[in-house]
Amino acid sequence: MKVAITRWGTRVSPLFDTAQQIALWELRGGEIAGRQDISIGYVPPPFRADFLAGLGVGTLICGGISGFLHQQLLARGIQVIPWVTGEVEDVFRAYLHDRLHWKRFVMPGCRGCRHRFRGSAKRRSLFSSRED
Repeated sequence: MKVAITRWGTRVSPLFDTAQQIALWELRGGEIAGRQDISIGYVPPPFRADFLAGLGVGTLICGGISGFLHQQLLARGIQVIPWVTGEVEDVFRAYLHDRLHWKRFVMPGCRGCRHRFRGSAKRRSLFSSRED
């Protein structure tokens, strides 16, 4: 499984549609098998969903995202976790430990958004030794 987080410097990019970089982690058997940074600035928005699907991304974590791109990603089987803010490394660790619902990772002005990410059984099965 591969997890991508949009990057702007060391932080989550505020908008997927205009993001220039992604941090990409590959997870195998509950372990991190690799990490790389990939430039996506040259990929026009209408082709970004196909680009991520081609990389094998299963989950995208981002700040804001247009409804069009959100639907395009979902249509390709990519789980989208939007409205996330913070340092990329902290966000990735929060994802692994099912903590993206914590207030510090929810974009300002996103009332009620943090409740939609709770309890991913898929992540729990990958990381059975996670902390609570």
